[in-house]
Amino acid sequence: MKFRRALPVGCVGLLMAPAVLACVDHRPVVVCQPLDCSDAWLHARGIDRTNIQTYLEAQREASRLADETATSVALGARPARDRSSIANQTISKQMKLMARMPLSTIGGGAGSSLSGWVDPQTGREYAIMGRSNGTAIVDITNPRSPVYVANVPRQSGTAITSWREPKVYQNYAYIGVDGTTAGMQVVNLARVRNYNGTTLNLTADSVYTGVTRIHTLAINEQSGYLYAAGTNLASGGLHVIDVRNPANPVAAGNFSGDGYTHEAQVVMYRGPDAQHQGKEIAIAFNGKFNNSDTVSFVDVSNKSNIRRVGAGSYPQVGYIHQGWLTEDQRYLFVNDELDENDGLTGGRTRTHLFDVSDLDNPVYRGRFDHATSSIDHNLYVRGNLVFMSNYTTGLRVFEMNNLQSNNPSDWMTEIAYYDTFAASNAATFNGAWNNYPYFPSGNIVISDIDGGLFIVRLDGKYDSAMFPSTPTFPTGPGSAFARVPEPASLSALGILAALVLRRRV
Repeated sequence: MKFRRALPVGCVGLLMAPAVLACVDHRPVVVCQPLDCSDAWLHARGIDRTNIQTYLEAQREASRLADETATSVALGARPARDRSSIANQTISKQMKLMARMPLSTIGGGAGSSLSGWVDPQTGREYAIMGRSNGTAIVDITNPRSPVYVANVPRQSGTAITSWREPKVYQNYAYIGVDGTTAGMQVVNLARVRNYNGTTLNLTADSVYTGVTRIHTLAINEQSGYLYAAGTNLASGGLHVIDVRNPANPVAAGNFSGDGYTHEAQVVMYRGPDAQHQGKEIAIAFNGKFNNSDTVSFVDVSNKSNIRRVGAGSYPQVGYIHQGWLTEDQRYLFVNDELDENDGLTGGRTRTHLFDVSDLDNPVYRGRFDHATSSIDHNLYVRGNLVFMSNYTTGLRVFEMNNLQSNNPSDWMTEIAYYDTFAASNAATFNGAWNNYPYFPSGNIVISDIDGGLFIVRLDGKYDSAMFPSTPTFPTGPGSAFARVPEPASLSALGILAALVLRRRV
């Protein structure tokens, strides 16, 4: 999720419209005509005063091609990957676009975070995508014909905001919001079974009012506790919510020992550190803007006595943002949202690695520099693959190799990608915000700030290696799956809205 606090004043990205180039400061927002933008700001994005119009035209062309692809999907045709490749030969590698739903077809606004849900009764798969003005629920069971089945409107009286964070536990979605004063929406997802061809309007079943803002959420499905970060409590540290009764969240504890925490992953620890096996451990990513950022390991087993057991950092820190453990819980990948934009990486996307086999004393192994130049944002691990949402270069997928090596180039290899923001690969805050690679079918969803919802799959051997068998659901008489009709395909007219590329700070 993008950081909440203000950066030093200065334009940090692009807001694209047909005839204007906009500089957007974190506060306030300033819109300017192209010739009003500072030379330094333009230079940092690889734009000069002679090619602004070319850049705008490239953005519009990328939007047109993407909408054309989405329209072909709506009409039942094979996604026009080859057509996109004409405009940009590197839009994808070993990954195929199944469908795209522009923001105009899923409730409008700008894209934010997302999660996923599989209905245990029907086996249907749903993407749950935050937008600046609400939350979209999209049935992706047939990935070539996704259906916008429900909208969760923002809470009454709350402002439109860039940060909307859904997480799922059992059959409930919890939606946190930052940038405005709001509680956490609680939505019973089983209500989407009532879809009959018309998009449902699902007001929240309830609102948890124990906080007035949430930047990010982490769920430990094994324990039934939800962890809110960047709230108005505990100096912005972890706020623990008991959701074991999913319909009735209850405050369970707070931890302020790390100050502001931007994001967390919470697990039942089963890694190599025998001292902590069996405990519930939160890995907290504590971005600070003042070079005191840390990754900390917090024992949250006793909600009334939460304590930090270890912490680490690294040189040239920009803003420690988010990360994910390997499945053996020995290594931790970390992304830094500001090191690229702050000029700390030599123009390369950078991923950091820790050896966390001793939680009390995590060891920084070093940094992996990518071939790209975009800002990395959110990453997740599934099996031996790392799925990274890297803003302007879209979803990048890496295969882990030798993480014990002292040579970072041995750690992993990029095997696939889909560039959701083909107009630019610059270090700006456009493009892919988040991804969800955990559907049993192998469908992968990407939320894009500018472009909406993308559904993709790995190609060929990588798809079959990751998902050796395609799940099947009972379809005979009396089966739950048989009772749920396949949603109608989206109409072509529903897809044909022009995409206005917008940047969010």
